[in-house]
Amino acid sequence: MKTLITCIIIVLYLVVLFGVSAWAQRRQKEKEAAGETGSFLMASKSLPTALVAFMMAGAGIGSINTTGIAEQVQTAGLSGACAGFAGAVALIVLAVFGAKRMRALPYNTMPSMAKAYCGETTRWLLSLGGLVIAMAITALQFVGGGAMLSSMFPDYISYNMGVVITALVFFVISALGGMMGASLSNMVNMIIMYIGLGLCLVAALVNIGGWDSLITQVNAIPETTTSGAPWLSITGGLGVLTFISYFATEIPNRFTTQSNTQQIFAAKDGKAGRNGLIIGALMMVPITIISTIIGLIARVQFPDLEVKTQAMSRVVLSVNPVFSGLGMAALWAVNVSTGVALLMTCTQLISYDVVRPILKNPQQTEKQQALQSRIILIVVMVITLIMAFFMRGIVSTIMTMCCITPAFAFIFVPILYCPKLLKKSSGTVMLAVSYIFFILWLLIPGLKAMFPNPVYPEWGLALITFILCYLIDKRPVEIPEGDQEAIANR
Repeated sequence: MKTLITCIIIVLYLVVLFGVSAWAQRRQKEKEAAGETGSFLMASKSLPTALVAFMMAGAGIGSINTTGIAEQVQTAGLSGACAGFAGAVALIVLAVFGAKRMRALPYNTMPSMAKAYCGETTRWLLSLGGLVIAMAITALQFVGGGAMLSSMFPDYISYNMGVVITALVFFVISALGGMMGASLSNMVNMIIMYIGLGLCLVAALVNIGGWDSLITQVNAIPETTTSGAPWLSITGGLGVLTFISYFATEIPNRFTTQSNTQQIFAAKDGKAGRNGLIIGALMMVPITIISTIIGLIARVQFPDLEVKTQAMSRVVLSVNPVFSGLGMAALWAVNVSTGVALLMTCTQLISYDVVRPILKNPQQTEKQQALQSRIILIVVMVITLIMAFFMRGIVSTIMTMCCITPAFAFIFVPILYCPKLLKKSSGTVMLAVSYIFFILWLLIPGLKAMFPNPVYPEWGLALITFILCYLIDKRPVEIPEGDQEAIANR
């Protein structure tokens, strides 16, 4: 009976999502008939504040703010929540210091912006790094979806089958509605998240005896966190350096990668982009808090849980059937919201910064661009699906992949604020040094032992390389004429 109720709620939720995407597809066809361009990939650059907020919150939460946090709390205690708060803080930094300036410039992607200043090689290197990050995080959404479905229907759906089903749902929503469909579906996803996870948290707290009882039981856990700190220490479970590293990683990641800035480029103007990002960041915070508390409940209720990624779903399934059905729909919504946004990111990057440069930017109708984008979506889905079968640790994997982004920041912050600090070689050299060090760090155990977290040396190398390029290279970048006018009017 409980499984049936959960299944019915999930099916109804998916019907609503597919309906929204189908409506967005009809709207896209109307825009095609009217001769508009960019409707599939960029929503014709018309997203209002509300849709920017929902798109950003849905994209920003993902498995890292829910399944990932609950997983990390199992071993690091309260400090395991810092990934979610770091993401919200980083988005506010992007909104305040980047949104209006980015939207004023005539670009659709971050690599195309970098290409205008630092050259074609920089564009290719940025596209490579951005795609690796976006595809890795997309694959991890498949992991979260697979863990959720296998927990919900253990007698019918295996983990691998759940991963495949998740990937197919992401693809259908993306292929139907494009960027507008993704934004509208994320509005539905956020509503489901708040209702489902909020009700499950209340029910789980009641089952365990209330808030005071939870704190008492957490303090009574005989084992300490992996670092030896108390379970309710804000920084101790991870350690201060690791705690700070989340912010050191998330700020350049959110400020510079296409998966976080695509909402700005698709916004109707800079103000909508800025305000939407701030609201979206604030919408992420309650979900982070809910996930943290559920992680603590899981640690008390299921102390011997072997698959830590199932911590959140196990708690959700322990409450009454209606609430658990809504909660599992909410966990599905978490994965859908981020996965769909990231599939659009990968498609944008490949379409604008890989296919068009190779084809020498041929003129395309909106119908041709939409068809090309759907073909790219299929390729991306297959690649990320294969990646998903080799990934497990959600938070650690994402944070490791994003450690290359300090070099990105030393490209885009100068572009937005002081392009004269950049030289012709700056982008290419900084990215090459960043990628080479990261690969060596992955391959050489001694280097990994010397630098347990690569984000700190990545920041140092990016700064040193930036300064050396400025001092040695005498070739200044040229500010594109259109950018000069946009900068003057913003």
